[in-house]
This record gives sequence, C-alpha cells and structure tokens, in this order.
Amino acid sequence: MRIQQHTNTTKTAIGYVRVSTQEQVTEGVSLDSQRDKLRTYCRLHGIKLIDIKADEGISGGTLERPGLQAALEMIRRGRTNTLIVVKLDRLSRSLRDVCTLVEEFFSDERYHLLSLCGMVNTHSAAGRMVLMNLANYAQFEREMISERTRDALRHMMAQGIRLGPAPFGYEFSQDVDDQGRRLLVPLAHEQEVLRKIKGMRAEGLKLHEIARRLNEAKIPARRDGVWRAQRLSIVLRRDGTKQVHPFRPSGPRIPLRHDREAATERAKELRAQGLSLSQIGQRLRKERLTPLRGGVWHPAQVSELLRGASRGDREAAARRAVELRAEGMHLREIGVRLVTEGILPKEGGIWHPAQVHALLASEESVNRGC
Repeated sequence: MRIQQHTNTTKTAIGYVRVSTQEQVTEGVSLDSQRDKLRTYCRLHGIKLIDIKADEGISGGTLERPGLQAALEMIRRGRTNTLIVVKLDRLSRSLRDVCTLVEEFFSDERYHLLSLCGMVNTHSAAGRMVLMNLANYAQFEREMISERTRDALRHMMAQGIRLGPAPFGYEFSQDVDDQGRRLLVPLAHEQEVLRKIKGMRAEGLKLHEIARRLNEAKIPARRDGVWRAQRLSIVLRRDGTKQVHPFRPSGPRIPLRHDREAATERAKELRAQGLSLSQIGQRLRKERLTPLRGGVWHPAQVSELLRGASRGDREAAARRAVELRAEGMHLREIGVRLVTEGILPKEGGIWHPAQVHALLASEESVNRGC
C-alpha cells in the first residue's frame, strides 16, 4: 500500500468513535462523551484534531465500517498522521484486525495510533508491544461474550422459546402456552400483503420485480419500509412457501474451491511481488480460491494465511531480522515488527529480545560460513 507522505511536522489527528447497540442500552456509552474526551486530550497535548469519524451500532468484530474506512482514507491521502481513539476496543476487538491495521498503516513511524485508555502509542516499540497485549485482551473479552451469548441462546432454543421478532404476517400476543411462551397471532393487513406476494410469485415473477411492485404501490415493509429481494425470500421461507428458481442456462464454469494450502502458497508468492493484503485477496478470488466461509477474502484473512505460512520459519525470520537491524531497530522493536509482518515463532505469539538476538547470531554465523 502506498500512503502519501505527510509534509507537515505538526501532529494532526483524525478521531474515531464507535458504539454498539448493546453498549448503548446496558452501559450508557455515548458518542458525545467519546468525542469530548478526544477533543480535550488533543487540546491539552497540542494536537490538531481535523475531524472525528463515527460508527453507531456497528460491531467491532470487523473492519468494514464506513466511519473507520473514512478515517483510514484520510491517512492514506496524507491529510493526517495520527488516528486517535478513546479505547482500543473502539477500534477493533479482533487481534487479527489490529495486526492488519498496524501492518498496513502504523508500522511506518510517520503515522501513529493513539489510544487514551491504555496509553497506546505506536510511535515506539514499547507502545506497539502494549498495543498487541491490549488487542489480545480485547479479543479474549469478545470471545467470552460470544460464548456466553451462544450458550444462553442454545438453552432458550432447547426450551422451545422463539428467538427474534415475530415473522411477517404475525405478532406476539399477550397470551402464553402452558410453558409460558407467548403465542403468535396473525395480523390482518400483513396477511393480505403476504397473499399478494404469494400470488405474484405463483405467476412466475422474480423477487426483485415483486419488490419493485410493492414499493411502487406504497406497501411498506416491516423494518425500514422498503422491500428488497432478499427480504422477500426470507418472508416466503418463514411462511413455508417453496422457492422456485427458474432454469438459467450457463456455460462451463470453473468451480470455486477451498484449498488452504494452495491459497497459502499463492498468497506467499503474491506478497513477494509486493501486493497488498487487499490485492492478494482479490487475486485469490479471481483464481477461484475461496476462504472456508464466504466467497471474499478480507485483508485480515489474508494476513492470517501469511502468518500461518511463516510460523516457525526460522530462516525467513532471521533474514528479516537482519534487514530490520540494518535499519537501526532495537531487538524488542524487531520482535514487534516480525509479528506485524506475520512472521511468528514456532511457539507463542511474540518474539522476545533474546529470541531476536539468537536469530541475528544464527544468520551471522551462516554468513561467516559462506
């Protein structure tokens, strides 16, 4: 990735704030309070705060957030040299995603990541080490919450409790069965819409055409009032209507395949050619190699492939360590850089200074032998 160099020596920052729906309800975390903390910190430390981007009601388990992507785009264009957040988990709860961000943006010392809580500052090797430790804890917390939620939902499903809102055409009544579960009762106006949808589907209309007709007739959907093909498919499936898909003739196609070993080898080759994580993902998809779930390679998934390929590769680690040492880096800083580049030790998740020293010594002995 090419990031335009920032010519201004003054530290300029783009702020980022985020809340999820659950936190808004249970913890009272607000976007305004996060904004106030960022403004106060920048004012006290003489940092020019250009703007604050926000994501509301979006999980921290993905980097595909409009506010975050807008903030990162400002760094790419050289309009700012610092990304500042209140807490690291506002940025991401995934260690994999944090490593991706560090590699793509903050391994270059011209650009920094600041977190007010935890005193994270990627300007130094120690700051990057603290960043990795906090990211580990954030991911652990996220996985624990996910496990507790999943166990609770399984227990409720085993009890026969219906999860989520009532399906289209029905509502929950105040009456309950002998086990205390609320009963479903039909809604007259939605049942009428449901009959229209089934009638149009029986005539052979495609879902997007049905959605267009419903929207033109000003018949609102339940949530945002707009009908879409995917929403119609869910409504019909929940109502028990069999989906009929018209025959679509097509020529011979090369099937998609999930082959982690082949994807890993190809990713290594493309990385050696200087391609970014996003470009590697696009190339893998074009070559019909897909991840286990979904059809698109996200940068974090590509980074995981490369880390798995480099784990335990001591020769590659030694060569890279020598290159970083030649750039004037200290042992601890080299260890952090190796991790962010996906070069991991055989055991554990970090390179300790003693391990880096051993890498340098082994490479030096090899060179003397040659």
